[in-house]
Amino acid sequence: MPIEKLKAHELFSLLSPKEIERLGARSGVMKLKEGDRVYSADHPASHLFVLLKGRVELRRPAKKGPELLVDDLVAGNLFGVSSLTGIERYLLNAECSEDSEVLKLEVKLLREILDGNPVVGYAIQKRVSQIFFRRYVDVMERLTAVMQAEPAMAGR
Repeated sequence: MPIEKLKAHELFSLLSPKEIERLGARSGVMKLKEGDRVYSADHPASHLFVLLKGRVELRRPAKKGPELLVDDLVAGNLFGVSSLTGIERYLLNAECSEDSEVLKLEVKLLREILDGNPVVGYAIQKRVSQIFFRRYVDVMERLTAVMQAEPAMAGR
């Protein structure tokens, strides 16, 4: 089943059949319930994930107050992408906001495959960079909106 999911995903379809077979053999599908955590911030970043069904929220933990919502993922989205960048620990909490299915990919093996196939490796790393940048811009926009709303609240 993981092999078929990899073939169907736009990004992993760039891999050769042999590479997909190799990666799929060490991948698995997780069936999770609403409220289940896929991973927690500061845990070792050893896997990359693809949301197959459901919804997953990515949140940045806070020392005080609520967590900051970074992204609300839907089917097809990649997450845990920090694992591909050399960052050794996840930066966010990933929690299911509804029952979900998640494809779990071993990053060490994926890195080996990408190192051996630089054209595909570049395409995947480019996509990972786009994901990070989009999330950064979205969070900055949310923070700006909160900061602009605070002075108005203080005047009341």
